[in-house]
Amino acid sequence: MTAARGEQGEVRQTREELLSNPRVRSWYEARCLKSKLSADTDLRKVALALQRLGLDPDSVVAMATENPDELRDRLVRYASELKREQLTDAYISKTFSGLRNYLKFRRAKYDDFPSLEPIKGSTLARERVPSPEELGRILDRLSLRSRVAALFMAHTGVRPQVLGSYEGERGLTLSDLPELELRPTPRFRDVPFVVRVPAQLSKTRASYVTFGTGQLAQTFLAYLDERAEAGEKLGPASPVVSRTSGPALRGVAKTSAESAGRFMVTAGVMKEIRRAIHAAAPEGVTWRPYVLRSYCSTRLLLGPMSRDLRESMLGHDTGIAGRYTVGKRWGPELLAEARVEYANSAHLLETTAATKGDTKQVLLASLISAVERATGKDAPGPVTQESLKAILRDALGAGSPLEPVAVQAASIPPPRRACEERAVDAELVGRYLDLGWVFRSPLNSHLAVVRWDGAPGTQ
Repeated sequence: MTAARGEQGEVRQTREELLSNPRVRSWYEARCLKSKLSADTDLRKVALALQRLGLDPDSVVAMATENPDELRDRLVRYASELKREQLTDAYISKTFSGLRNYLKFRRAKYDDFPSLEPIKGSTLARERVPSPEELGRILDRLSLRSRVAALFMAHTGVRPQVLGSYEGERGLTLSDLPELELRPTPRFRDVPFVVRVPAQLSKTRASYVTFGTGQLAQTFLAYLDERAEAGEKLGPASPVVSRTSGPALRGVAKTSAESAGRFMVTAGVMKEIRRAIHAAAPEGVTWRPYVLRSYCSTRLLLGPMSRDLRESMLGHDTGIAGRYTVGKRWGPELLAEARVEYANSAHLLETTAATKGDTKQVLLASLISAVERATGKDAPGPVTQESLKAILRDALGAGSPLEPVAVQAASIPPPRRACEERAVDAELVGRYLDLGWVFRSPLNSHLAVVRWDGAPGTQ
């Protein structure tokens, strides 16, 4: 394969030609041990830098060692050319990182790169976090598979690399959703549902726990139904987001029948999400797929969730303070409390109309969804108390009692403290509201969270 020639006549070596050099190959393989994505990115940066400098992998090392002033002058001219092309200092600085790493690997002690003034985030000046309505418009433009990926990023806060890696060799599996039941039909035992991110998929290399909303649960179950109808046999090792058929991206070999159902290639789904985001962005605003994680962080910030818990659920390093609290393996008590805090903020994340309606409609929609999945029957007509009773009566048989007498007769103990929150049976929510409690959010198909804002011991 011949070398490519740049616009100014510089000879640019191809990837294969660079890797044919044993020293470059050794450096590249060492980088791959940590991240193949970083290795490929740095290899492209080195190829560009060598083209601009008019050097090859060995001569640049020799010049850095024997004639550092000459290399400095060439680097200054290189940076000046890029600035004349209206490229930012932040971009130029990043192009140096590959060459800097390569010279360090070759034990060439050189650090006389041009001084620049990169402005952090200068390329993101026109980016802001979308509103729930704007996120809804983005989701409307996506396929079901990409909508699931987008909602996982926007509602659980996971990075795209958690769902699928650079080459699709690993990612989140159904076993990482411990409350997902696959038989007889897929359903979640609890909503919000738990998502356990393994250490090998975490950027910080530490496992963590986050949660998914009711909207994500419904969308994901529809996606699983679609995959099952297409013939995929779902199991604990199945990917949360699977790779589609057809040619994979970024040089990965074409998928075959044997590879169906494997993990998504990150760039594949992100490409569709990027198109939808660009099409939905208001005038004067630019968005990247990563803005979906910013959406999750910002919306949780608006709710009552503590900072340490929010940072932990986003997979961030929580520092010393968090390491001794949320940084340890969560016990049942902490998991239950975290679920309540997330449930209290779920309405800030969701974009569906059902989550923004009145209290009764929210609870009825959640209950009907659970009963429909359990019975396999659709609710007749709109979401009402009668429609819920109709599918229950059909499932239980004629003459079955539908009024929970024991629940109706249950006493409600007074609050023990101000701002007390309780997870209560959905059937009791109306009685709590009559006593002055405030509805916060649905917790799962049969529980809801209520809060007391008055004085302790009174209601």
